[in-house]
Amino acid sequence: MRFEDFAVGQTFAASITITKADFDNYISFARTKNILHENQQLAEKEGIKCTMLPGRSIIARSEGEMTRLPAFSDCVMLLYGMDGDPAWSNRNTRFLGEVYAGEELGVKFIISEKKEDRGYGILAIDFEISRVRDKKMVVVSRKNLYRIKKVP
Repeated sequence: MRFEDFAVGQTFAASITITKADFDNYISFARTKNILHENQQLAEKEGIKCTMLPGRSIIARSEGEMTRLPAFSDCVMLLYGMDGDPAWSNRNTRFLGEVYAGEELGVKFIISEKKEDRGYGILAIDFEISRVRDKKMVVVSRKNLYRIKKVP
């Protein structure tokens, strides 16, 4: 789609599953240090049954799936920023529940704002991510800004 074809309120959906191997690759790349990932006994003592995924890995994978959706796959676009939403006390992202490796997640992408900026289009896209097994919302991320090249 072209920037002009997107509309505020428009939604798109995807399904993702982050495996244990995906988690291992993410941790290796991100170099995130978390004692709960390194000490299984401590994790179990804290009530964590298996590999709990870092919230940022869920956001990153969700963004990756968004860019593969037909509506976005031909767009020349870059993450421009992650602004706080004034209607949400200037917050951007909240992690609301645990997600474990291998769980299926449903992701809803919502165009929440659209504007032009010096020959480019800016889309604000909200992510709503839920566990499929119980439909519990686990991540909300608002006003992820993407700069899209406008096609003449």
